[in-house]
Order: sequence, then C-alpha cells, then structure tokens
Amino acid sequence: MPTVFIDTDGTTTGLASPVTQLLRLGDRQRVSHVEPCNWLLRQLFHLIRIRVTDESALAAFTRQWSCRWQANIFNGPTLGPFRRRETAIAAEIHWINQELERTNHVQATDDRGTDSLEQAH
Repeated sequence: MPTVFIDTDGTTTGLASPVTQLLRLGDRQRVSHVEPCNWLLRQLFHLIRIRVTDESALAAFTRQWSCRWQANIFNGPTLGPFRRRETAIAAEIHWINQELERTNHVQATDDRGTDSLEQAH
C-alpha cells in the first residue's frame, strides 16, 4: 500500500493512488518505469507507450507481454529481473515507499527538504 506523508505546512508527498486521486492531492511526477528487460522489447515498449494513452488497447497489450520485467527507478536502482510485471510493480512500490519513509524521517529530524514524488499545498 502506498504511503502518503503530510508536512506541517500541508504539503503531501507520496505515491499516486486511488486515494490521492480521489482527494486530488498534488501534482504528479513520474519517478520510475516498469519495462521489459530485453533491450529491443524495451525500445519498442517505450516507442509504443509515448504514442498512446495508458487506457488504450495497445498500452494494455504491452502490459501483457510474456517477458522479464524490471523497475527502473529514476536516479536510483534498476530492480529485477522479474518474471511477472506485477512483481516488478510490487518491488517498485516497496522501494519507493521505503525511500519516502527514509527521506521523510530525515526531514522530520533534520528539517531538510525532500525530492517529492507528489506534492500539493
């Protein structure tokens, strides 16, 4: 389950989820991609995905590919390979939540800024 942190000034930081979307919390900023491990499939995947919406039939088709998957965290590690896309997504969420908890713990103790995944005022 995604974690959401609320700062003393009302700023929220966390993963986009049905709750954050329902409450319309924040501006969204992508921090990772779950993508095929195979270089050629990965290029094709990104070529398709930049041209279609997430709701399109073609995007749904790319999510069903039978291949190994990885979670590429921007400015972080690449997790994987995983046999199933869903496992890569779970690892991605787990890593990002841990990073949010670490970053927000440091912020709470040091009053230091954080790289936001989602922020609102």
